[in-house]
Amino acid sequence: MTQPFLFLDTETGGLDPRGNSLLSLGLVVGDGPRVVNSLEILLRHEPYVVSAGGMKVNRIDLVRHHEAALDPPVAMAVLEVFLEQHFPHRCQPITLAGHNVAFDQAFLEVFLASQGREMEPRFSHRLVDTHSLAAGLRDAGRLPLANLSSTALFAHFGILVPEDKRHTALGDALATFELYWKLVELMK
Repeated sequence: MTQPFLFLDTETGGLDPRGNSLLSLGLVVGDGPRVVNSLEILLRHEPYVVSAGGMKVNRIDLVRHHEAALDPPVAMAVLEVFLEQHFPHRCQPITLAGHNVAFDQAFLEVFLASQGREMEPRFSHRLVDTHSLAAGLRDAGRLPLANLSSTALFAHFGILVPEDKRHTALGDALATFELYWKLVELMK
């Protein structure tokens, strides 16, 4: 791989990137199937805009979250340092990867806009989606699963995510990174 992907997962206060709060970003960079670096950024909001359904999935305690979270400008600075370490500006645009990654991309785009930044040219419009890869393998008869949720795929490939890390941005980003490489192996 000439340029690594940035594996991204988010935890959010709901399904609407323009209406619900982005609570955390999980970022993973690899060199082939080896994780080179990872980072989780927790975001503080005043006020938080969340739905009951969103909070049921991510199980985030907003009081504890708020104590550890960063104000958006600080979170943006941390993100920029991480990106510059692994994707210097002279490189091609960063390709995001993840499971149903368009969801995460939409929340990232709203966050960047709130900080006066745009997705392009720093980020590519292209995405690598493990759900799409799994669907192609299933349809080619190489993956015997009807359910292509991350939970089902992690179980199928024996990807163990500790219970306290499941449905955290970093825990899911790390597991999705591993899933991507399991799918690549299946393609050979």
